[in-house]
Amino acid sequence: MKQVLIIVFLFSAYLAAVAQQTDFRKRYAFAKSYIGMDFNYFVDLRNSSFIDNQDQIQPFQRNNFLTPSLNIGGTHFWGHADFFVSLATSPVKTRPDEVENSIGFRAITGMRIFPIAIKDNALRPYLSYKFAPIRLNQHTINGERFRTTQVKSLIGGGLAFQTPKLYAYAGYELIPNRDATIYLSRTQTASSSFPNKFLTVGINYLFESTAGSYAHPMPKLDSLLHRENSLGLFFGIGPSASFPVQSSDYIADLYPFLDDKSMPNTFPEITLGYHFSRYDFIVSANFRPIRQERNAFSFQQHIRRNSFGVEAYKFLFDYHGFAPFAGAGVLLENIRLTEKDQNVSITDRQYSLATPSIVFGWDIRPARRADIWLLRTNLRYLPLLTIENQDKKLSFQHLEFNFIQLVIYPQRIKKYRALR
Repeated sequence: MKQVLIIVFLFSAYLAAVAQQTDFRKRYAFAKSYIGMDFNYFVDLRNSSFIDNQDQIQPFQRNNFLTPSLNIGGTHFWGHADFFVSLATSPVKTRPDEVENSIGFRAITGMRIFPIAIKDNALRPYLSYKFAPIRLNQHTINGERFRTTQVKSLIGGGLAFQTPKLYAYAGYELIPNRDATIYLSRTQTASSSFPNKFLTVGINYLFESTAGSYAHPMPKLDSLLHRENSLGLFFGIGPSASFPVQSSDYIADLYPFLDDKSMPNTFPEITLGYHFSRYDFIVSANFRPIRQERNAFSFQQHIRRNSFGVEAYKFLFDYHGFAPFAGAGVLLENIRLTEKDQNVSITDRQYSLATPSIVFGWDIRPARRADIWLLRTNLRYLPLLTIENQDKKLSFQHLEFNFIQLVIYPQRIKKYRALR
């Protein structure tokens, strides 16, 4: 949660500064979207530890590794900012380690800030802030695996170069607070560490997503939607991740060798709602199938959540196509908890409950209120969601991050075609 608040604060401060110097007539040169690849090379890894055949703790050297990632993002605010999500693939070691291990990233979310706006055929410096869950994975010499996960801030800077179709950058990133404690068995622990520095290189293909957003017949459609709460039905779908922000005493007290902050798998968010365009207010229903697993030393925990939500939120303002919103809702949760120890079932319980949600995010709306489709990012916080087993609480106080949701307005599409 702290990482998200930091990025929102930095973004708000920068937005206020840019607002003083921007030509506001350039609303529709607002953004360029891109897809591409990152290559992150992690160096200077410290030793980790393992238990040998004599039941002694021994150190071993971890080698450098490369992590390729798929990028989805866009440059915004006339070249002053870049917001993105990088979906990391499996790490590639420079050479095998003595003990099987890996350091895995999930979705990396962040922004690059350009004090001097990036433009075609010019080299520009940038500062960056990202946050990402980082997971340490390791196997014992008997093949049993264990892991620990933390959400980390990544701070860096570099240089970027852009052409009409390509956007490339190279930078240096730091990860503060590298120390970690890992379990080598159900009872034995040792000191380990996360990476604390890496080099990043990215190359992306640019495409214009806002040009022509207010050409005919968009002004007519926009005028209609300012006067009436009409043509507001929408459907949305996009990938989400969920970040645990609270520890669970169920894990800490009963199974401390499990990965308490283990993230659920990436899951889809499916949304159906209505946009009251005159008031810029939305009521929506959503469904999110969420699966979470913890495995260590022949203990397996599986959590299946089917979450149905009804939420309402209000757009706060429209800053030249950037439209933030905030709201709240109620989620109906169906949760099944199953556990096995040495392949013997010890837990199989189901829970049904309602819990409040807080939702905030933003739309990228080049055509004010007349977009027939748009991209939406939303974050959802569950401040009270827990279940109880063996008189201990298992927390689902998560921050969900719906990276990029494609939102389609079918009634507007029909009206747009009729006005052409």
